[in-house]
Amino acid sequence: MPRKALELSEKIKRENADRKIRHKLNSLKTDFDSGKVKNFEQVFAIIGPSVWAKLMHMGYDTFMNKSKNPGSFTNNELIYFAELVDVDVNIVIKFIFSAMKFKNKYKEGITIRV
Repeated sequence: MPRKALELSEKIKRENADRKIRHKLNSLKTDFDSGKVKNFEQVFAIIGPSVWAKLMHMGYDTFMNKSKNPGSFTNNELIYFAELVDVDVNIVIKFIFSAMKFKNKYKEGITIRV
């Protein structure tokens, strides 16, 4: 006998989705507290970038550009990120600093003309 499709209301669907996101954020909090998260690819493995963009109230392209250049996140966005994951802001700042790519042209041996 075939299964019947459940007719769930929009409210119940939204509650189920919110519960799943809270569960994923809680596992991400555990990873941040233990120091396992080193880059955004690890964050995106738990929660996709489109979901993050929605949670952060940003457009997808804006969020992806900022995740590729983490130094472009504003202080308010970092605080909001920390509140979403429920970790200390200092942990998020250390994560962002470790994700930033510092490039010094002098170290690479490229001469700069003035």
